[in-house]
Amino acid sequence: MSNRYLDEAGEITSKQIDTTIKDRADALGFFKLMGIKEITTARQKKNGTTVYELPLRRLSYTGNSRTYKYAIYKSGYIRDVSDYNHSPWYINKRYVTKSKYWNSYYKEYYTYTGNKPVFVDNFGDQLVYLANYILKNRYRNNKVYSCCDWNVEQIKETCEFRYDAKWRGDTVTISRDEYKKLQRTQLEKDNGYLGDEIAVIINGTRYNLS
Repeated sequence: MSNRYLDEAGEITSKQIDTTIKDRADALGFFKLMGIKEITTARQKKNGTTVYELPLRRLSYTGNSRTYKYAIYKSGYIRDVSDYNHSPWYINKRYVTKSKYWNSYYKEYYTYTGNKPVFVDNFGDQLVYLANYILKNRYRNNKVYSCCDWNVEQIKETCEFRYDAKWRGDTVTISRDEYKKLQRTQLEKDNGYLGDEIAVIINGTRYNLS
């Protein structure tokens, strides 16, 4: 069944359906279908910026989560402005450029190779580009996972334990031999053996046999 699909009429077909978003109507329909909301503030709207927020959240190793946010700028930039980013970075396509600069110390020209963004000027084209980017990088290739509240709490507890052990000195590091000795001593206590003294515990009452 891996190479079988459903067409628009609901019939099984071997032809893979093209899921590429082609125009502004497709992009807005995709946003509505996936629950992607516009959260543009009045100030951003005045500056020609439009911001969208995904219903997905990025879970970190500490158990904290942040939403995915993307912004379309009047200048042609499309950026990832999610809360987990230290600074917004553009997701525009890039092209390689070469430029020369004069090195005054060595008295010669040097060639520098870098990348520059491909700007998208039309707002409709920006929507299409962003929608396809989100579809490819957030919803395809098994990149979406679910995590229940219990798992999140376990992640947080583990992270707090590791932090306390490393920075607050709440734990003591011992050698493997010492650990085995402690295990053996605890086992002997549980079985009622304390050094030369042998005891049996019955219904909560301890009886010495030695």
